[in-house]
Amino acid sequence: MTSSAKRRKLVDFTEERPKSETPRPVTLTALGLHDVLPRKLVYRDSPPRFPSRPAELPIDPPENILADGLQNVNSHPRDEHLTFTASDHAYFWRGKRVARSATQLVHEFTNEFSENQVISSMQRSTNWPRPGYLKSALSERQKAGLAQLKGTGQLLRAFQQEEQDELQICRLAHRLRATAPEDDAVAELVAGLGLSESEIREKWAQAREDGVKEGTWMHAQFEHLLNGGSLPSRTEEVALLAQFLRSQPGMTAYRTEWRIYAEEEDVAGSIDYVAERPDGSKVIVDWKRTKRTRLNNEAFGKFMRRPLCSVPDCTLWHYRLQLNAYRFILEKYYGQIVSSMYIVGTNPDNGDHPYVDEVPRMQTANLEHRASPPLTS
Repeated sequence: MTSSAKRRKLVDFTEERPKSETPRPVTLTALGLHDVLPRKLVYRDSPPRFPSRPAELPIDPPENILADGLQNVNSHPRDEHLTFTASDHAYFWRGKRVARSATQLVHEFTNEFSENQVISSMQRSTNWPRPGYLKSALSERQKAGLAQLKGTGQLLRAFQQEEQDELQICRLAHRLRATAPEDDAVAELVAGLGLSESEIREKWAQAREDGVKEGTWMHAQFEHLLNGGSLPSRTEEVALLAQFLRSQPGMTAYRTEWRIYAEEEDVAGSIDYVAERPDGSKVIVDWKRTKRTRLNNEAFGKFMRRPLCSVPDCTLWHYRLQLNAYRFILEKYYGQIVSSMYIVGTNPDNGDHPYVDEVPRMQTANLEHRASPPLTS
């Protein structure tokens, strides 16, 4: 079963109800997670409700999101001095603009991503074309070119199927090129079965836009729910969130979107979720709607820039560094003890279970040193 079919099946199971039945609001209590919320945030009557999903997701989160419940219960004296403007993603400490965010700090150690280089490398690879990057249909010129070659009937038929098996098409294309490795015309024909450079750029741009919208909506839902609110339906992302929360017994919600600041380093950031264990120690959680393939530990031999040249330069390690920066700030400036850090992936395409990475505790001396001289721009 394809991931999209799996997704439809799970949605059907979790959200569809007889038309005569009034859908029950989804709360942490309804999910069997009433112990996650502090007692002061458990609404006895009707908790504030998150809006239904619109046909077109907005770029910004809904305005009526319930976001300050935990802040009111677990406020910190430093909270009032740190503000944030979403338009330019800037933090201000006592009215003065902060030099950089924790995200920006981590990216100072990463190698620059070059779309040109990556696309060129993809298209020159012997594994090109690859699934997800095939043209949706062949031009008449391509059909004629393939028809002139021996053994291409199966490839032509595979392209004409209403539901294409992209993996099969790619294997057939690779096999065709392998039969004539020195034939430039065959190589050009096979390469042309994949998307062009401009089509790849457009695909990536659309994926980024869609990913931002989906991620923003998901984060807003989680924040609303963890502050005592209710949702109109139990989405797949919420089901995965609930699985993670159940795996952490005794953990109570402490703060969401907690904005924190480090004076000496002049660095600020916002933590998705902070929970409290029975011993008073804190747990940092970063929600990700990133696909599992981007959360693997493979950096393909690339390492981050000095002095972090022993750290793999890949998305997972970027996230790990960011959470360690948050841990450093909480422990140095907010008097907290951080016992655990987690990256939790809740993209439904990843399967029926959340992706959970328990983040290792890392030395932050190099990050602190790099942050000490603030940016002058």
